[in-house]
Amino acid sequence: MPQYNGLSCWIEIENTSTYHGSSNPHTTVATEYHIEAFHDHKTVTCYIAAEVGKSFSVGWKNLSCPAPTAGHVFMDGNECGGRVLYGPSAICARHEGVTDTRTLRQFTFSSLTLTDDDAYLAHSSSHEKLGLIEVAIYPVQIFGFVPVISNSSTLSEIKIHERSKRALTQQIRLAEPKTLSVPQDAVAHRFTGPPIVTFVFRYRPKDMLIAHGIASPPPQLKRKQPAIELPRAPSPDDQDDSSEVEEMQALRAKLDALEAKHVERKRKSHIKEEEENIPPVTEPSQKKAKLRGA
Repeated sequence: MPQYNGLSCWIEIENTSTYHGSSNPHTTVATEYHIEAFHDHKTVTCYIAAEVGKSFSVGWKNLSCPAPTAGHVFMDGNECGGRVLYGPSAICARHEGVTDTRTLRQFTFSSLTLTDDDAYLAHSSSHEKLGLIEVAIYPVQIFGFVPVISNSSTLSEIKIHERSKRALTQQIRLAEPKTLSVPQDAVAHRFTGPPIVTFVFRYRPKDMLIAHGIASPPPQLKRKQPAIELPRAPSPDDQDDSSEVEEMQALRAKLDALEAKHVERKRKSHIKEEEENIPPVTEPSQKKAKLRGA
């Protein structure tokens, strides 16, 4: 779990078998991969696996920071409210989505909309934080409770050019509104300094994390080894059969040799007969013939 100076942060995802347990029976904590802390920038980054259609929430805890803190959440670069913690405690802050005081729209992983319209190439720089869940935790001064102010965040559909998607396939949208059983109050506060730390979760499909070596592939099922048949001890009948086979092979080899010898003898005899029947070469006559009509 990403941690920094007594502060920790995590993502809880709607129950699925690919994530490990959480204190909430309806969610599980996403496994973090490749956690890195950059102390110069007060930033901690990691990767998590995201599944389209799954809702999620952001949680954080303050175990040692003496000041009250407020965690402000950003989805794909869009500010989406946050929660306040009064000081070091075992109590966790949990931010599920955007509320209008009466309903809650949960954060949900959604598919990214791609287009081949070149007009969208000019807007690629406006989506530099696509694929990021950021939680900036500030030291704050608390003034009291106030009614929850309606959050206007909508997380509209993002449409980007297919050549500028940077291997991203997902975005974060808001689910359909759910009615809140109890109206919520907000804690009035102001920042007393810059962020103590910013936690950055890079959400990607699990297959993509495996393909890039960030996450390990699931263990392969062991192949069932074929049964090995042990040789049985030869019986007396087997020994008799073996000797008979060897004898037949020897006789066949001897017969083949005799046939080859017979063929060779006949071949030589035929050649000799042909040589004996060749007529002798006659020497040309030394007598000159006189041509008629000379």
